[in-house]
Amino acid sequence: MSTTESELAGTADLLGALVAQRRYGEAQACFDTYCRDFKEIVRRLPAGDPRLRQMEAEWRRLLEQTRRQVLIGRAHAAARLARLPKRRRLYSAVPAPQRTWQILG
Repeated sequence: MSTTESELAGTADLLGALVAQRRYGEAQACFDTYCRDFKEIVRRLPAGDPRLRQMEAEWRRLLEQTRRQVLIGRAHAAARLARLPKRRRLYSAVPAPQRTWQILG
């Protein structure tokens, strides 16, 4: 089945939505599909077609936008983790066993 440029745009929109929802596993699969379809469309275009540059610019924009959204999501998750209360050490916890060289040293 041959993919059209409008279907490719729909896949790009889906990718943006999946990344925004932090569904990164599905976003990776969607990105793989996008790249496969992109290659198929580019192969069908004749050499020197002005749409090649336009499609390349769109691909780069999508790649950069997706990368930024993922980095923002990771930073947000890291900030949330940093706000979690630190666990206090339990006094009843058994210490890790020491090696002989640690005891004699």
